[in-house]
Amino acid sequence: MGTTAYGGAFLLMHDAARLYRIAQRFLRSLGSRWGGRLVLSLYFKAILGVQRIFHFETLDDLGFALLTGSDTKVVSRSRLGQLIRKVSIRSIRRFMQATAPGLARAVSHCISIDEHALARFTRKFRIPKGFHTIRNKKMKIEKITFAFNVATRELISLVVSTGKATLVSLTQKLLPSLRRHARGAPLRLLLDAGAATNHDELLDLALRENQVTIVRAPRRPSYRKAWQQIPAQTWTQSQEPGPYKAAAPKAIAIAETTTAIRGKRHRQAHHTRTIVIRESGKHGKERWHALWVFGDDQTPASELVHEFRSRQHHEQTYRVMLHDIHVDTAPSGYSKQSRDPDRPGFKQNALTLYSWLAALATNALLALTERLPQRFRRAHPRTLRRWFLNTPANLYLGQDTLIVSLRPRRMLAVWRTLIAWANRRNTRIPWLDNRQLILSIDTPPYPGRPEGSTDPDR
Repeated sequence: MGTTAYGGAFLLMHDAARLYRIAQRFLRSLGSRWGGRLVLSLYFKAILGVQRIFHFETLDDLGFALLTGSDTKVVSRSRLGQLIRKVSIRSIRRFMQATAPGLARAVSHCISIDEHALARFTRKFRIPKGFHTIRNKKMKIEKITFAFNVATRELISLVVSTGKATLVSLTQKLLPSLRRHARGAPLRLLLDAGAATNHDELLDLALRENQVTIVRAPRRPSYRKAWQQIPAQTWTQSQEPGPYKAAAPKAIAIAETTTAIRGKRHRQAHHTRTIVIRESGKHGKERWHALWVFGDDQTPASELVHEFRSRQHHEQTYRVMLHDIHVDTAPSGYSKQSRDPDRPGFKQNALTLYSWLAALATNALLALTERLPQRFRRAHPRTLRRWFLNTPANLYLGQDTLIVSLRPRRMLAVWRTLIAWANRRNTRIPWLDNRQLILSIDTPPYPGRPEGSTDPDR
């Protein structure tokens, strides 16, 4: 049938086929097969690192066409842009609900929720949020807010909004779906300092039953003065690993106090448990951090500090999505046809679908690393592409099968294990007349390797 440079991506075909069937069910308004092709195109765009939608105009790889729901050629950029703006937000929400990873049964669930503003146009210069460098004026921005399962390091939910939305209000929108997935188990929410800007909203969110909320306190001068007055005997000294393997241990001190939090509606002060961290820095300079803890008075302070720091995995996941999955190239949520540029309409559909499929691709690549050797666990997507996904292959279309004969040059033992695992999943490709996917390995004698040799380093 032909060849492809993306043979390793067929390892993810089982999950792609499932997404296709769900898209055909919930995005049927786009017409026959187009809902599935839209989802697969955006999914494998993220998997294989295609930077922008307009690059689909130059993609002519046969394997990429097969991966994205066609047997001939890749969908055009104009059709792809038309489809992603045509589908309704109601259909997208139903699709998200059907494809969300969910939460396993547990005593409690630790969830990190964080907002990220989408930067536009360039990464070369530092752009303040909302500032448009070409037009030299402030412009509206969009926010995408993910819920992150700290235990499994999966992105489990999403909401998009205008730039004015606050972190607490976005968390309130995510809570119903999170509680539904938790099935009665308590939630432990980790929120950054952006949640502390409005005390009324924060207290409305945090003072709930069956929920623990840990919020990073803002470093305001008044708070800093109060922390400095904590008696010396209440501080507990400890050490933490340095920022890298060979770094010296980092000395920190932890103390507990309370902070009176009140707002315009909550006039009665709520005395909140506060954990203060004093971190020794270079040249004698100290850094101060503090956590507001709602709903948990029993857990030791040191455990709460380590629990909150686990949200760094969420920040790292978004950084990977930004640089490797290209989530920042999402279509704009603001209407370009608006007659009033200062007050454009906001449409969630294209931005939501694009960002959610980027999250599903991130989860799929993370799951793939669990089947790889230890040095590839949680590897970055660009590493997986270099070693596994961008592997050439021959394609053979049979009467009831699609055979992908991979041509890896290294790590043949690992490839045999991956191929055996993929074939055991018995994947049927619905857009190829339900043909069965069969992966195989083609190991002809390469230059410098003796015929029949399986040495991965030769």
